[in-house]
Amino acid sequence: MGEPKLLLPYKGKTLIRHTLDECVKTQLDGIIVVVNSHVEKLAREAQIEGISKVIVNDRSNEGMSSSVKLGLQSLPDSVQAAIFLLGDQPLMSSKEIDKIINAYHSQSNFSIIQAKYQGIKGHPVLFKRNLFPHLLSINGDEGGKSVIKKFEKHVYYTEMNRKIIPDIDTPEEYKLLLDGGME
Repeated sequence: MGEPKLLLPYKGKTLIRHTLDECVKTQLDGIIVVVNSHVEKLAREAQIEGISKVIVNDRSNEGMSSSVKLGLQSLPDSVQAAIFLLGDQPLMSSKEIDKIINAYHSQSNFSIIQAKYQGIKGHPVLFKRNLFPHLLSINGDEGGKSVIKKFEKHVYYTEMNRKIIPDIDTPEEYKLLLDGGME
């Protein structure tokens, strides 16, 4: 894209700021943001009121798994679950995040709570503490997909009743976002 995508402007804010502003409106007990050390100004952009901790990932070249691990390792022992969100989903709202939290409270027999958008699996995804060791063993550019697949009988899907929230990964997707074609 020519520049760090999370710092691209959208409606007067950066892409990551849209996600973080929605996070701080939720029922979340704490918010930890893991950022790439190679993206200048990203850590500063993430340090807003309501964010518990910003962690700079010096091992981001090892893939997404390094960020997952850093985030989990920074959690207090008292934390019983963690929700994973992506910084490049500026259309994510506090509603989707709170739906996952509410499902966690009402579906206590499940170890994973995952968003579903008109039948399509997406983010946010919540993992209970009993699965943290499995998340800590992932490698490379892998998030929690392999853990979700391994424990698919322990997944509760929460329908969001809207079309899937896209990631902004390409210049074409960014242009579509700016033109209003993703909402």
